[in-house]
Amino acid sequence: MLLHFFLAPNVGSAQDTTSVDSLRTVEVAAPRLVAFGAGSKVERIDSTTLARHAGSDLATLLMHETPVFIKSYGLGSLATSTFRGGSAGHTAVLWNGFNIGSPMNGQMDLALIPMGVANDVRIQYGGGSALWGSGAVGGTIHLNDRPHFDRELTIQARVSAGSFNDHRQQLKLAFGDPTWSASLALLNASARNNFPYINTELPGSPEQRLTNADMWQRALIAQVHRRIAEQQVVHVSYWYQESERAIPPTMHQVSSSAMQFDGTHRLTGAWRHTGTRTEVEARAAWFDEDLLWYPFATDSVRSRSRTAMAEAEVRHRIATRHTVGAGLNATHARAVSDGYPDEPRQDRTALFLAYSHRGRNDRAQHSLSVRQEVMDGRVVPLTATVGSSFALTDRIRLRGTAAKVYRIPTFNDLFWVPGGDRDLLPESGYTGEVGVEARHMIKGWRISGEVTGFSRTLDNWIMWVPGSAYWTPQNIMKVWSRGLEARAALSVPLQRTTLSVSVLTNHVVSTNQVPKTPNDASVDKQLIYVPMYSGHARIGVQRGPLSATVQLGYTGYRYTSTDNLSYLEPFTLGSAWATYTLKPWKRHTLAIEAQANNLFDTVYQTIAYRPMPLRHYRVGLRLYLDARRAGTTPTP
Repeated sequence: MLLHFFLAPNVGSAQDTTSVDSLRTVEVAAPRLVAFGAGSKVERIDSTTLARHAGSDLATLLMHETPVFIKSYGLGSLATSTFRGGSAGHTAVLWNGFNIGSPMNGQMDLALIPMGVANDVRIQYGGGSALWGSGAVGGTIHLNDRPHFDRELTIQARVSAGSFNDHRQQLKLAFGDPTWSASLALLNASARNNFPYINTELPGSPEQRLTNADMWQRALIAQVHRRIAEQQVVHVSYWYQESERAIPPTMHQVSSSAMQFDGTHRLTGAWRHTGTRTEVEARAAWFDEDLLWYPFATDSVRSRSRTAMAEAEVRHRIATRHTVGAGLNATHARAVSDGYPDEPRQDRTALFLAYSHRGRNDRAQHSLSVRQEVMDGRVVPLTATVGSSFALTDRIRLRGTAAKVYRIPTFNDLFWVPGGDRDLLPESGYTGEVGVEARHMIKGWRISGEVTGFSRTLDNWIMWVPGSAYWTPQNIMKVWSRGLEARAALSVPLQRTTLSVSVLTNHVVSTNQVPKTPNDASVDKQLIYVPMYSGHARIGVQRGPLSATVQLGYTGYRYTSTDNLSYLEPFTLGSAWATYTLKPWKRHTLAIEAQANNLFDTVYQTIAYRPMPLRHYRVGLRLYLDARRAGTTPTP
């Protein structure tokens, strides 16, 4: 019944804010994913959606545009992802091909990733450890800078103001000619976040105002691509960011004075040679992350990690439809923290091999990749991925993947004192998915739909458990995650107006399969903070310079205890966006933007005892100046 619904000719749309693209469309952004990612579900965030979220962060974009559940502690606070019932450490976030997750806790705070760091964003669902290494268990987020040779000078400026003294400014300069492509982005944001909320934990549920929730953030992102020969390009990117966030009290606390400061330097470089049949690439990265935590005004705890990575890769087309690839990765990480007795270091080396085959007219695609990693002299479990996609007709395509995945223990798991265990095993398991995509156009109506079913088992899941004197990490869980993701969209042209409708649903069951202790009540129970049901519905209208969108998002029960006796109530949020675009000059545009969130004043929590705001707003201006000479066109 569900499959019939999504393939029926009267549902779906191709003009949804995101789209599931065939992998051939991403060759500039992620060659490895293109060449050896057959069968993967890859979701591309289109330019219109990126522009709408340009003033926000990656967590906000994922929350509104994808089925990924975001565990947010509040406006501007910590935000992590849950892909298909996994933990925050099961998401790999790649910037220019390098994993930027912290080696200390294995996670990435998505609220600290401004959308200005990339002009090409893709989400790969499912296991990708064979291609991307440790942590690519539930999904992989690809953030890339796409060069624009021959574009000449463009200037983008954006200012916005919102509720709770939220102010953001952005400026991006970009330049391109036949041999150079360069950009410089400056970002600044600040907010008090002192929103009123209903404290349901106190008698009478009084209205209170959040305190100690101020934040500010500054970032500089510079990118340079240089075509040094007809077949060679070098690329250097630098990302500097600093932020300070006050940590507000929970609904049970009277006050809080905690603060957190984050400072990061990220530098990547690459050289690529593209021949007729062979492509060679060498890349390197250096990440320096500093965190100062002030639990009280007079105390501070400092943690700092530094990571160096180098990678070489070659891809060779041995025949018209056959491609092989090989690569070598070396990673060195070290950290300093008050929780470590010394300065722990970690060295990892990985070899990966891949093969792909394309059928005639690209109606069938197949790929196989394997990866063997060695960490500090210990062999990590071999991982592999096999995937295929088949075009049943011009309108319907089947795809599927199967993979073995893993995640190595973090520095905190191994070295934290007290509690760390240096003998922990990597988490490892198997994942698979099958999906069908359908697209159709009839009399100008564009219809699309896709359904994906997935299953994943993960052994040796690392969990911190209480002991006689302190908490310790142990390999004690086996988790089975399975579910169904579905999307349908419809776009209808009505004279000068375009109407678009889309629906996204997500069903995830993620349960522990083995007891941690005698009489463990968590067996066959849903993992905490993994909603079993979620989704959103959206309707959009575009008429001339005006576009408007209204969205309803549903998040189901989230259990807060492993026995599922405690939980957070489901909630539905309404949001609306509107943009009016003026073209006062031939190649320049000015856009007026407005946004409203939580339209129905819903009282809800994403994390227990962390209040979320009621209805709030944001307005802004976005200016785009194109100095390209008449008669020239930008490189696509």
